[in-house]
Amino acid sequence: MTKKLLLINPAQHNRTNLATLLRLPPASLAYLVSLTPADWDIKIIDENVESYMFEEADLVAITAYTCNAPRGYEISQEYRQRGIKTVMGGVHVSAMRDEAIGFVDSVVVGEAESVWQEVLSDFEKGDMKPVYQGERTSLDNMVKPNRDLYSKRYRLLSVETSRGCPNDCEFCSVPAFYGRTYRQRPVNEVLDELEALKTKWFFFTDDNILGYGKKAEERAIQLFRGMIDRGIKKRWGCYVGIDFANNPEVMKYAKKAGCLGVFIGFESVSEEALEVMHKVRNLRVGVSNYREKIKRMHDYGIGVLGSFVLGNDGDRKDVFDKTTEFILNSNIDVVQLSILNPFPGTRLYERLKQEGRLLRTDYPGDWKYYDFMDVLFSPRHMTPEELSEGVARVYRDTTSRMTCLKRALISAVQTRDLLGSTVAYLGNRGAGTLWMKSSEQRVGM
Repeated sequence: MTKKLLLINPAQHNRTNLATLLRLPPASLAYLVSLTPADWDIKIIDENVESYMFEEADLVAITAYTCNAPRGYEISQEYRQRGIKTVMGGVHVSAMRDEAIGFVDSVVVGEAESVWQEVLSDFEKGDMKPVYQGERTSLDNMVKPNRDLYSKRYRLLSVETSRGCPNDCEFCSVPAFYGRTYRQRPVNEVLDELEALKTKWFFFTDDNILGYGKKAEERAIQLFRGMIDRGIKKRWGCYVGIDFANNPEVMKYAKKAGCLGVFIGFESVSEEALEVMHKVRNLRVGVSNYREKIKRMHDYGIGVLGSFVLGNDGDRKDVFDKTTEFILNSNIDVVQLSILNPFPGTRLYERLKQEGRLLRTDYPGDWKYYDFMDVLFSPRHMTPEELSEGVARVYRDTTSRMTCLKRALISAVQTRDLLGSTVAYLGNRGAGTLWMKSSEQRVGM
């Protein structure tokens, strides 16, 4: 007898955020589809791209980050009230297991692939456990993600080639969830997946596709050369560290393989702030060398999307003007600004909690504010209002229509990539508009 499984990615209730702008699919759900036996009828519902309506099911599985966890709990409760079993996984519930178990029948802690078939088997026996502990397994011979059930509304598809990060940034939840060991998929398996992608656009969702160390760099070159040799003519972006610019071979083959641009966490123009957040790799490069690194990547025709986090204990009131000056004078192509976000499970969250500086603590409802756009703590060198207004001011000064057009023209000249510069223009305008729209929504909440 066929059973119905719903895989749900909840939206952040009544909020517009980066997920709705980027429209990247939840990669974990494609793996679960592949691991589910054929006698299940499966449907994916992603509230970021389509409306949610209750529908009958035998089992409901929900994935969630922190900001959409409250919405996930709401959906779970709706099904549980009708006697339908629910299971929830993802970064947030892995950090807040005891909280989550109050709203769902079962919680998957950590990576779900290693326990998913056990979850389904226990469901069929009517004996689901409250908690399933996923393992950090080898990525060799991973099941191929089944993307056939994805909505056609996604702008990009995502591809994962590695997990884990050995760095120890205070604000980051990646090491806690994926571990500090850098695990890599075999290059040929990744290339097989890329050949099968039914799109010309995708994004490598690894925390850092370049990896850590000489061997990892050699693997990245092998991957990019493999894409060239197999004639995989797609355009793509990825997350990398700033030391991506140190290796000419990496940049040369990345561009030849179709790299449109790289997303780099510059994080701050203040070395004091970098020290507080323990961003060691950026400190080694030095803020004074940021512009040189951007130029090197431009020389190879690669655009740069830089992320900056504001509100750190090393930030003072002049950080906003300094950040604006850097954005306008460094020729960086696209910028994403965030307010420092103390995610549960990070050292930052525990420190701010111990210091009594957290402002949004009515959990689980207040988790919806944990999306990089709200001030969630008392800053050390400014008021919460000054931090919020400061970020808005940087966006206003760097994302006006004329400013974005000027920046896009510079990008076109430096990268010699008209498509990339067009994406840069739309990205800057979209980020600024998103921030202002979100500001309006926050006023009404």
